[in-house]
Amino acid sequence: MTDGARPAKHNAVDMTGVRYGYLTGVRRDHKRGKSVYWLMRCDCGAEVVRNGQDVRRGNTLSCGCKRGALRVETRGTHGMSGHPAFAVWRSMLDRCRLPSHQAWHNYGARGIAVCERWQTSFENFWADMGPAYRRGLTLDRKDNNGHYTPSNCRWVTSRVQANNTGFNRIVETPDGEMTVAQASRRYGVKQNTILYRLGHGWPDTKAVTTPPNFRNSRYTI
Repeated sequence: MTDGARPAKHNAVDMTGVRYGYLTGVRRDHKRGKSVYWLMRCDCGAEVVRNGQDVRRGNTLSCGCKRGALRVETRGTHGMSGHPAFAVWRSMLDRCRLPSHQAWHNYGARGIAVCERWQTSFENFWADMGPAYRRGLTLDRKDNNGHYTPSNCRWVTSRVQANNTGFNRIVETPDGEMTVAQASRRYGVKQNTILYRLGHGWPDTKAVTTPPNFRNSRYTI
């Protein structure tokens, strides 16, 4: 199949302007066999051509400039790779930079990012957050629409975090104001779906009442 032919379903992903790790899609570059290659711009300013599927799967996260830092993450040279806080840090990074992560639509897709100080160094994260850490606590953002930064993060109990999630966001519905969680139960639309829609500019009422299989040129799920 040539580039001018109708693309196969698995090659139809538009990566233009989408962030994957430290890379952002610029434009489709070429096709080699069944693989589509994209011109990507790294946070460092370099532009590289990479296999689109590898980028989307998280196998390629930068132009190569972060390779050393990512290798340190993998080796866990800080001696804390088995600590619960290290797992929290990795999960925080992945849901903000990998579209393949199950929670991406609530974080990276909404523009939530990790500050540069924490992006490549668990040691920096631990220096900032370690003194207040207690086993059993979870990482929480004070402003649920803010980024992961030292000033916006804290360790809290699971109950406190639950009260600070987007599920408690107030939305307008045909039956009056409700939290996202209440609207989900009332209209039978999953909470994550409602939050995803709101994050993509859907009006409140349409976000909570539209069936999950709805499609048109303006609103997509």
